[in-house]
Amino acid sequence: MGLIPAIILPFNIEIIIIAIAVTYAIGSLAMQRKLSHPKKQRDLQARLNALSKELNAMVKAKAPQEQIMAKQKELMPLMSASMKTQFKPMLVILPLFFIVYYAFLPWFAGSMGLGSATNVGMVKTLFFIVVFVLGIASSVVVLLYDRKKAKQEQAEAAAASGASIAEVEAKA
Repeated sequence: MGLIPAIILPFNIEIIIIAIAVTYAIGSLAMQRKLSHPKKQRDLQARLNALSKELNAMVKAKAPQEQIMAKQKELMPLMSASMKTQFKPMLVILPLFFIVYYAFLPWFAGSMGLGSATNVGMVKTLFFIVVFVLGIASSVVVLLYDRKKAKQEQAEAAAASGASIAEVEAKA
């Protein structure tokens, strides 16, 4: 026997905790997508990238300081808007996580007869692990989906303007 005794939660409790974690992960992903407006964010990011390239080109070409400052003033509100759009979902998702993690799970463990600190810790740990793994997996899936969607939108824009996809990507 090792230093830490093997304590295992009852199987039905593990299944319930995993179901709660999956529900939370799916719900938080849905809220994130709803509140962050992915298409709007992609458009904003494209404008930010274009302005940043222009600004870098101006700095390399040693443009007058006034022109560089004007370009920076144009860039700053867009950066602020981008950050607000990215952090808005956190205002909902993070408090919900804290409520589930610090209020609901201890109450749930106690109501199931698992009121000891060790059992509550195990319940919280299982929840955290499942949410963490699903969060990383869903982030990768969403990233791949958004990249595919962005390329599709670039192709549509190229078809509408009569330019080739390589020309549109070179501008972006």
